[in-house]
Amino acid sequence: LTLTTAGLIASLFGLMNLFARAWGGMISDFFYTKYGMTGRKYAHVIITVGEGIFLVIFSRMPNLGSAIFMMIVFSLFVQSAEGSTFGIVPYVDPKNTGAVCGFVGAGGNIGAVCWGFLFLGVGNFADGYMILGFIVIAVGLSGICTIFVEDTSHRKGGSMVMDKSLEGMDASLEGKSSAIQLNKA
Repeated sequence: LTLTTAGLIASLFGLMNLFARAWGGMISDFFYTKYGMTGRKYAHVIITVGEGIFLVIFSRMPNLGSAIFMMIVFSLFVQSAEGSTFGIVPYVDPKNTGAVCGFVGAGGNIGAVCWGFLFLGVGNFADGYMILGFIVIAVGLSGICTIFVEDTSHRKGGSMVMDKSLEGMDASLEGKSSAIQLNKA
């Protein structure tokens, strides 16, 4: 491969950000309108497990063409999982949404560094990606546990962390699943 071709292939992963992150947020919003906060959680679990599955498949691709295709599909799930994550963030601690967003973003960066170290201890990249894929599947499935956490978010008067009163919260958020619905009110 030339350096230019390698750069183009690598950019395909990042280019998925142009729409797939928003797509994950819209999927989260859709499931919220149908099933409430539980729907957001199920959507996130499904998307994250899909991310892991496609990473495992990507790790086993025999040639460049199929690897590029699977990388694009995997990237769609990665960016969608990020979007669905930020569909949940405002419910964690509504008074401190900015801080929660900061921690979530920093956690992603820390994860990237940690997974970089994984590749130092593995014999080849294909095996490293496969191991990472199984870790992502396990983490995604662990999200099922959150489905049983009662939704006491700000849209119902509290947060997912603690059931507390939020004096001063904008009453126009009550029952709304997105900012789009606020404009229609």
